[in-house]
Amino acid sequence: MSFASSRSLFDQQLELIRIVVAMRHGMAEHLRRRVLPHLDPDARETVQDTADFLDEHDDIAINLLCFVDIALAEMREAIAAGTSEKRVPIPRERLIGTSEAYDVYRVLSPQAEALTAALLPIEELARATSQLVQFAEAVRLSADIVNLT
Repeated sequence: MSFASSRSLFDQQLELIRIVVAMRHGMAEHLRRRVLPHLDPDARETVQDTADFLDEHDDIAINLLCFVDIALAEMREAIAAGTSEKRVPIPRERLIGTSEAYDVYRVLSPQAEALTAALLPIEELARATSQLVQFAEAVRLSADIVNLT
């Protein structure tokens, strides 16, 4: 009788750690080159703290997640501030049942466009770190349950 081998919890956690470590690599430089130049001074200082944390610490758990979440919040706030709506009137001959209507477009400032382009790797690091933290917490809780019996 053959049983399908499943990966151990340790192997699964190692894989999650490997992913986070790989995503961390170069992230401080990414923040400095592609994010910092497009932020206001207060947000720049906050995101610089995240870049410094990435350079100075090897942490891949909750502290990393907190710093990355804060940087993402600053970026999203700057993107929202740099986004406006442009209303373009629809020609009357295309209208049915109304005399006036508009197409509405989102318009991003150059800073908001640059931040939007830089967002994905940071979001992926946040997701991977969150998954790692949640997995570690699940393993810890499972061990607690086993120890109760």
